[in-house]
Amino acid sequence: MARGGVGRPASRINRRFLMLALVSAALSAILVYVAVAHSTSTKATETSETTAATVVAITDIPARTQITVTMVTLRDIPLSARSTTALSSIDDVVGKVARYPVYVDDQVTSPKIVSLTGAEDKNALSFIVPKGQRAISITADQVLSAGGLILPGDYVDVMSVIKGKTPTGDEIDNYVVRTLLQNLQVVAVAQKLADSAAGTGDGSNSSSGENSTSGSSGKPNAEATTLTLLVTPEQAEWLFLAESNGTLRAVVRAYGDADVTQVRPIFQTELLPAGTP
Repeated sequence: MARGGVGRPASRINRRFLMLALVSAALSAILVYVAVAHSTSTKATETSETTAATVVAITDIPARTQITVTMVTLRDIPLSARSTTALSSIDDVVGKVARYPVYVDDQVTSPKIVSLTGAEDKNALSFIVPKGQRAISITADQVLSAGGLILPGDYVDVMSVIKGKTPTGDEIDNYVVRTLLQNLQVVAVAQKLADSAAGTGDGSNSSSGENSTSGSSGKPNAEATTLTLLVTPEQAEWLFLAESNGTLRAVVRAYGDADVTQVRPIFQTELLPAGTP
């Protein structure tokens, strides 16, 4: 009897430990279930995330290169990683020209390419000119344009060569040359247009030095009949007056160079050696 009485407290202690063990096991099972359920839910969410067909480059595409079907492919890309300007059809890309370099696995977006189609529908010139600016075309027989290699999307400086007069009233051809306007965007060469992403839309890129979309694209066109520039109304007057009084030459700027600098006029007499009468 004495031994039985002594054993009861030990039995109660054992039952307590057993209950604690069962509770701990149940809590562990619940925690494991919650963790597994959360992981499964996360994976399901990632798997079911909406994707969209996107044109991506499968080879490096240099700027000013016409895109062929062997350079691009379609991939399903999650919307969270897809550019808002990404293109979804190969047909929208093939035949266009890269305005900027496009690298392997890059999404091909509308600002990166330019169309070489004629002026029709949304490619009409009026859709390209930003509000507050003008597009002025200069005939090619009066514009010597870098051997015909100025392309839609390029930025140029325009130089003017004009006549002078001697004190006796005689005219001197090609008397002085001056840089008339700087950092003007070419929106069309002949009938080839830069697309509607060409301008910044605020009129600040034609002479202020702010050229955030500097780039170029297209094919060499040595037989271009016109060069169309994006200008302010005042700059249009300058170009018209200079064209009517002399010869214009457009000088291509380096990619991304938007600096506007002071350039002094050069006179014909400065070409002569010192001491020449």
